[in-house]
Amino acid sequence: MKHDFLDHHRSGNSPVHLADPRLKIVVMLLFIFAVVITPYREMSDFLCYAGILFIIALVSRVSLFHYLSKLLKLYPMIFLITFLLPFFPALNGAEYQIGFVKIYQSGLQKFALINIKSVLAILMSIVLTVTTDFSMLLKGVEKLRVPRLPIMVLSFMYRFIFLLIDETERMQMAYQSRYVKLPVLRRLQIFSQQIGVLFIRTYERGERVYQAMDSRGWSGEVRTLNDLHWRRTDTLHFALFALSMMVPVIFI
Repeated sequence: MKHDFLDHHRSGNSPVHLADPRLKIVVMLLFIFAVVITPYREMSDFLCYAGILFIIALVSRVSLFHYLSKLLKLYPMIFLITFLLPFFPALNGAEYQIGFVKIYQSGLQKFALINIKSVLAILMSIVLTVTTDFSMLLKGVEKLRVPRLPIMVLSFMYRFIFLLIDETERMQMAYQSRYVKLPVLRRLQIFSQQIGVLFIRTYERGERVYQAMDSRGWSGEVRTLNDLHWRRTDTLHFALFALSMMVPVIFI
């Protein structure tokens, strides 16, 4: 498998890498839940959550620029969804005139709140996925009693996305070697044909994989070389995280 853009930071020996995947999943869910329920007036709480996230990122011994690079790939979608909010009027709140444009305070607050919460939640999810092998992550989800069907779907999606990328690259190489100069409409026609061929090949490969796994007695269980074991250090790390999440409630 030559595509390693999802895996090249997962083999580490930091406390975050060595933590039980169940611990990291629970920590991520609790962190996101706390961020989501925090109101706009508690801006200091968001600073505390950002500090907790910053400490976890440092302990993971992965470059902060790597986390930011992944965030920048996802954030534009959030910005495109929310950038018009400051221009929508509300019943209450001040408004600001900038040239011919009116900006409303309530819209600015919604824009800031959605973006802050989204960035914190995405960064915590990135820390989890960067420092955890995907098969072990699925194993942790399975140990948390999540139904097997979505786990199987995620497992197959992750495993065969790399084959899909290889197939797409081969088709693109064949196209570039055969068609040098074509009109735009002809290029669009060939591109649509490639999408159809790729869909058919994906469907056929899925059928072959299902038949092969069914003939070998596939039961739906996520199997890994190493089983998960909850350690005392995992309990200690969870206690430290829980105490740090209580800091905004107790002291602020």
